[in-house]
Order: sequence, then C-alpha cells, then structure tokens
Amino acid sequence: MTTKSIPELLRRSLESHLAASDLREDEEMKVLMGKLNNLSAKVAAAKAQVVARRNQVKK
Repeated sequence: MTTKSIPELLRRSLESHLAASDLREDEEMKVLMGKLNNLSAKVAAAKAQVVARRNQVKK
C-alpha cells in the first residue's frame, strides 16, 4: 500500500482549490507550490533511504 506524504497531499489540495477558483495562482502561490514540490521530493528520497536500509538489515 502506497501512502502520500503530507506535502504531496497539501499540494494536491491546493491544486484542487486553484481549479475550483477558490484560490488565485499568483506569485506567492507559485513559490509555495515550488517549495511543496521540493519538500515532497525530499520526503520521497528519505522514504527510499529507509526502505533500502530495511532491505539491507533483512539480508
């Protein structure tokens, strides 16, 4: 079972609100989305490291 990280869930929620015109896509929103994308990538990398370490311990 794959779960989404908190930054990924927040990014998707904001995209949904943008699509529904609840929020404006201004410069501040673009910066925020960029930061969420960066954080999401870091979380994914950390998860991959944990999985790799667990696999090494099991061997």
